[in-house]
Amino acid sequence: MFRTAKPSLMFTLLLCFTIVLSACSSGNAGSNAAGNASPSPTSSPAATATATTSPDNTAAEAQTRTISTVKGDVEVPADPQRVVVLYLLGDVLALGIKPIGVSDVSEGAAFENELKDVQKLGTWFEASPEVVLSLEPDLIIVPSEETYAALHDIAPTVLVPYEKMTTDERVGFIGHIFGKEEQATGLLNSFKAKVEDSKQKLQEAGILGSTVSIMEGGADRSMVVVMSKQYGRGSQVIYEYLGMKAPEILQQKIDSKSDMGGDSVSFEVLADYSGDYIFRSSYDGMADLTKDPLWNGIPAVKEGRLMNIDFGLSYYSDIYSLNAQLDFIADALLAAPRVK
Repeated sequence: MFRTAKPSLMFTLLLCFTIVLSACSSGNAGSNAAGNASPSPTSSPAATATATTSPDNTAAEAQTRTISTVKGDVEVPADPQRVVVLYLLGDVLALGIKPIGVSDVSEGAAFENELKDVQKLGTWFEASPEVVLSLEPDLIIVPSEETYAALHDIAPTVLVPYEKMTTDERVGFIGHIFGKEEQATGLLNSFKAKVEDSKQKLQEAGILGSTVSIMEGGADRSMVVVMSKQYGRGSQVIYEYLGMKAPEILQQKIDSKSDMGGDSVSFEVLADYSGDYIFRSSYDGMADLTKDPLWNGIPAVKEGRLMNIDFGLSYYSDIYSLNAQLDFIADALLAAPRVK
């Protein structure tokens, strides 16, 4: 009995071993199949995420641009939507950009109506950081070191040192900030064409060779007389772009390019500083000189070649304001009586 049972036991053991071996073989085959197959559905989302992240990163990078400034490289939005601007309001407006916050706008400024509903931030040289912060800007444009120091922690901030730049340099740089270089070039070319057209009209009218003075004040029986091309009050348009001259005593100071923008001159000698035409900066509350004999004795005043230019219109030097000033000055000169 023992002998007949032994082969049966051996057979049973062999059968069990075969079954176990077969099972192991089958499991390995499954593992190998899985390892050699295409990615399973569970691994697909990770691969898809990698594929879609790359374009998203590229898109994110395309949403900003890095520009070189006097304060180093600044990363700015490629298409800023919430822009705050101090002083250089007209340059930004002329590029077709409506700011959400601006420094105070002088009454009579060329862009007064366009910015009447825009949040005012105070004077350009001390705008309120708290109000700027509340506007959540994505780009800030400032004109001075002081304003840069006050605001640059709020959002990407670009300092435009306008006093050290020509109009071409400034407008071109601001165009670069917004990626609107071609539009900036177009603005400059259009303005220069208008200048040449105005010069031709003034030349034909016999006015271009006449002298022009720019004055402001009069309350203390003295006038501030402009002695620079960069003082505002229309000086840049008259002396730089139209190329008109002041009386010799003034022209020497204008040509010297000193830091003196203007100087106070008493009524007793004011006639020596008075050109064939006078533009007087006008504002509410300015001195009434209609009955002053010394003032009324100046030839330009006596003969009707005194023209008031609004302080707000002539205060700014941006491309928007320069265009408006040029129109006003050329029209006023052409409408005034000719020099006898």
